[in-house]
Amino acid sequence: MTNQSHASWFTKQRRGLLSVGLTAALAIVLSACSGASAGSSSDDASAGKLGQLDYAFSWLNDVTQAGPYIADTEGFYKKAGFSSVKFIPGGPQAVSVLTQLANGTAQFGVSSPTEIVGANANGASFRVIGAMYQKDPRAIVSLAGKPIKTPADLKGKTIAVSDADKPFMKAFLELNGLKISDLTIVPFQYDPAPLVAGQVDGILDYSTNSPLSLKQTGQNPVVMMFSDFHWATITQTYVASTDEISKNRVQLKAALLADIMGWRADIADPKKGASLTVDKYGKSLKLSLDNQMAANDARIDFMKTPDTEKNGILTVTPELQKDTVKTLALTGVKTTPSDLFDLSLLNEVYKEHPELKKLQ
Repeated sequence: MTNQSHASWFTKQRRGLLSVGLTAALAIVLSACSGASAGSSSDDASAGKLGQLDYAFSWLNDVTQAGPYIADTEGFYKKAGFSSVKFIPGGPQAVSVLTQLANGTAQFGVSSPTEIVGANANGASFRVIGAMYQKDPRAIVSLAGKPIKTPADLKGKTIAVSDADKPFMKAFLELNGLKISDLTIVPFQYDPAPLVAGQVDGILDYSTNSPLSLKQTGQNPVVMMFSDFHWATITQTYVASTDEISKNRVQLKAALLADIMGWRADIADPKKGASLTVDKYGKSLKLSLDNQMAANDARIDFMKTPDTEKNGILTVTPELQKDTVKTLALTGVKTTPSDLFDLSLLNEVYKEHPELKKLQ
């Protein structure tokens, strides 16, 4: 599979330098992690007593999961108390993460706020327990010859939009004083080829996807981020049921802790996560190191913000929780911060280990 064909495949899921100090910090984490769960003994989170962690990814084994790859390679899951970790890749044909959590085939995973609210509306009780991306990667991608830089530039244009993203496009337009009738919407098949051929003026895609493949084929993409124009929502969110949050706090905190360590290491040395993706965890996908490096750098920009640098990776401020709920409501997905978020596990991890808040 070529870089470009994989980049197209990648977009079908709408959705990524260790030091002695990091390892030492994890080593002293274990006793505090184990002490936070009612009914759990103090040595539950040691010597593999937490058993195997079945971890469901939201997407394929590419650089989206660089942090967990490092956490596995460096033994962070084992040091946190798990005997081993099993990564379960997602993708277009995969069973959803929420279904796996509900039926017990996974104990830990990553989903999206939209999916979580939808499941809760149908009787489930899931909560966001942390967020990788502090803003939405959705963007309108155009080419420099006919750039689309602001929402006003969309008027009269032809834009390719997937069926899954039509509610987001409609909401984004209305939020910026436009209507669907102000432009022409055509189907998007997750391939930037029609943009290159001049058949459309722009495509709605993740900024971590098509812009990278376009650059690698010699094009000059222009990226208009939704998040730059009044659109505020998190995504790539860690999820757990309220029942699991209540009963299995030790396991969930240990998993979050290991991932925090992995993500910190990935941010400190992005090439490490990209190399592990290409050479080990995603080897069967035949990925390009340059492509995965570029994707990792772009993904890190969504994780590393002034708020997460202050409060810690994966945290979500109360203000961003409210903004996320308001933005989701624009797409017809209604919830409240208390029905969508429970950051108590993450707060406990950082309260017990404030040294992990500060990035390298």
